[in-house]
Amino acid sequence: MATVTRENIGLLNDKLTVKVSKDDYLPVFEKTLKNYSKTVNIPGFRKGMVPAGMIKKMYGPSIFTDEILKTVEKELYAYLGNEKPDIFAQPLALDADIRAMDVNNPADYEFGFEIGLKPNFDVAPLDKAKLVNHIVKVTPEMVQEEISKMQIKGTKTKLEEGVEATEANVEKRELNEEFFNEVFPGAAIATEDEFRTKLREEIQSHWDAQSKNQLHDQIYHYLIDETKIQFPESFLKRWLQNGGEKPKTAEEAEAEFPIFSNQLKWTLISDKLIKSNNLQVDQQELRDNMKNEVMRYFGSMSIGDDVSWLDSYIDRMMKDEKQVESSYHRLLTEKLFNWAQENAKSTIKEVTPEELTAMQHNHQH
Repeated sequence: MATVTRENIGLLNDKLTVKVSKDDYLPVFEKTLKNYSKTVNIPGFRKGMVPAGMIKKMYGPSIFTDEILKTVEKELYAYLGNEKPDIFAQPLALDADIRAMDVNNPADYEFGFEIGLKPNFDVAPLDKAKLVNHIVKVTPEMVQEEISKMQIKGTKTKLEEGVEATEANVEKRELNEEFFNEVFPGAAIATEDEFRTKLREEIQSHWDAQSKNQLHDQIYHYLIDETKIQFPESFLKRWLQNGGEKPKTAEEAEAEFPIFSNQLKWTLISDKLIKSNNLQVDQQELRDNMKNEVMRYFGSMSIGDDVSWLDSYIDRMMKDEKQVESSYHRLLTEKLFNWAQENAKSTIKEVTPEELTAMQHNHQH
């Protein structure tokens, strides 16, 4: 009967040993070999009439090895399913000499696997964070600067006697209803004062969003820097080497580990905060988000009064698993940071647009 034993071999690093006896895999091996004899085509023999000895000689070693490995894998994942250790990634197989498996001498075999265990930790308290909410206050001068950019018609280029000449026109658009409607379609703006008010609100909304992003960046760094988490580093570096599609050298894994461990740390922190605060995204929120994305895509273009097609379009988007997963994680992350912002304390500091932009260039996640 197959057995699985577990022993600690390092910090958050255990070894699982799967032992299988011939009684665990031999019946399946013999059945598979028998099925082969019924279906294999070998010149000189009728189908299903190939001697069993020849089948075993030709195909037995590979089938024998495959069935043993399948049995081991089955026992390993049955153990993980029953015991439910909280592990990183997948178990790493330790070196095993499959050449020792002899189809003519079935025996008991042992296989070792490493697992990396997720640590217990406490998230750094948000009320201890020293955060600064850098805000930009939109001034009349900022509004006028934006209007001046919008008013300029641009330049004209012409060829004279084979020489290109550029003639700049500083001629500006008149601030009238036609212009207002081009900038804000459907807003029914009739006066210059209304236009300036609307434009100021739009500019302020932009910088408010940038301020929020910068504050969320501070929250991210605080949680990463102040939450203390231990990792099974040796296991994770070996996993970086061997767990991906393309093997890496020890040097490559070592170089990638700092960024990888920070990403892993954020995953653990965010997962814990999401679960402990029951943050969720429901189907209606996903649909509303996708609908907003579609409307933003069309922007100022007129899509007419009949938008009955929109629901069926969203239905198709909701069937795209990648699209749904991407939207779900983005909305959930947004909820997490909004929750964190509400539960953290921050002081307000007024800055210029240039200062806020510089902060964002220094930190992007």
